[in-house]
Amino acid sequence: MKAFAPSSVRLIPALVAGLLAAAPLAHAAGFQLSEQSVAGLGRAHAGAGMVGDDLSAVFYNPAGMTLIEGSQVQGGFTYAEIDAPFEGKGGFPAARQGSDNGRAKAEVIPNAYLVHQLNDRARLGLGITVPFGLGASYDDNWVGRNHGISSSIMTVDFNPSFAYKLDDKWSFGAGVSAQYAKADLKQGAFFQGATGEIDADSWAYGYNLGLMYAFNQDNRVGLSYRSKLHHKARGDYTASGFNRLGIPGFTNVDGVHAGAADVTTPESLLLSGFSRLNSKWALSATARWTNWSRFDQLVIKGNPKAETVIDNNWKASWLFSVGADYNYNDQLTLRSGVGYETSPVRNSSYRNPLIPDTDRVWLSLGASYKASKQLTVDAGYTYLMGVGDREINHTAKSPLGNGDTLQGSYSSIRGHLLGVQMQYKF
Repeated sequence: MKAFAPSSVRLIPALVAGLLAAAPLAHAAGFQLSEQSVAGLGRAHAGAGMVGDDLSAVFYNPAGMTLIEGSQVQGGFTYAEIDAPFEGKGGFPAARQGSDNGRAKAEVIPNAYLVHQLNDRARLGLGITVPFGLGASYDDNWVGRNHGISSSIMTVDFNPSFAYKLDDKWSFGAGVSAQYAKADLKQGAFFQGATGEIDADSWAYGYNLGLMYAFNQDNRVGLSYRSKLHHKARGDYTASGFNRLGIPGFTNVDGVHAGAADVTTPESLLLSGFSRLNSKWALSATARWTNWSRFDQLVIKGNPKAETVIDNNWKASWLFSVGADYNYNDQLTLRSGVGYETSPVRNSSYRNPLIPDTDRVWLSLGASYKASKQLTVDAGYTYLMGVGDREINHTAKSPLGNGDTLQGSYSSIRGHLLGVQMQYKF
């Protein structure tokens, strides 16, 4: 049995501190974040968990940890900048012309991993990731204020895992997740100046499973599953501006109240494959299904007069991607990939300005440089291009029971993802 390197243990607190200090908010299908590996980012996450060139198998498919030798640590960040300019077309109760570019945000998505080889067959792993995140901010008096002014959702997932190689063909892995979530959502309440804002957090627990079949040392396929997690967020609900409305019964609403919101994050299935064609070229592919129908409705409790209900009626989403790696020499590997991801939003009636989601195309490039026998540096870039329906015809429900329809479109939804990470082998 190999000894666990003490220096790798000392690195864990630093990796955790760096992860929690970052602002992990960005736009993805729904508010799922795929960016758990910078090496994977360079191939549009094709072959996730099956390539064996970084430690992200802990997250994507724990069975893939059997491809890792020795004791290794990894840490990285992906910078995400999303732009979604809104153009209003009018609506009820009054014409709502105008524009807002509040979705243009720049955030950072971090990740950290550790994998230790117990023996020829067994591996232990730890992943600290941000699997879900969302950030949006508009002006307090923008035309769609009653549909949402700002949102901030952050999750941090602690995922210890174990993998075992049964024989030269079969490997399996399993892990448990302790996930912390913090959310801050602010919405207008139909009348100018009245707003409700909830700031709440919670812990939830789940698991992940993985299976890998190797046809030979150069060709393999894997299937993995991540469970749903049910968050019961509790915190403060702050109401303001209601006392000025002059409506009977709303003169003593303003203030801080106990707030609550329950959210179930979706389960997902991931199928990945990897094939090394020769000493220079390798191909990979991925298909992922995410059950966003779990996010059917969001109910925010805290307003003493009425709950805030956001109907989502989402559907399951898919990600398909293919990628290629080219070993330029013993030190440098180049890669690229292309992907297509479907949106969980059914139609314009359910497109919310806080998550103006649409189908997207991934166009990716990346590289890995082996600086020494122990140290590898990875870099990746992806251009996200929204395609398909970008119209919005969303009717909001206010605490007063009135409806307000926001009509318009997002002239374009596009983003830039740029990541860097380091791997160190002890």
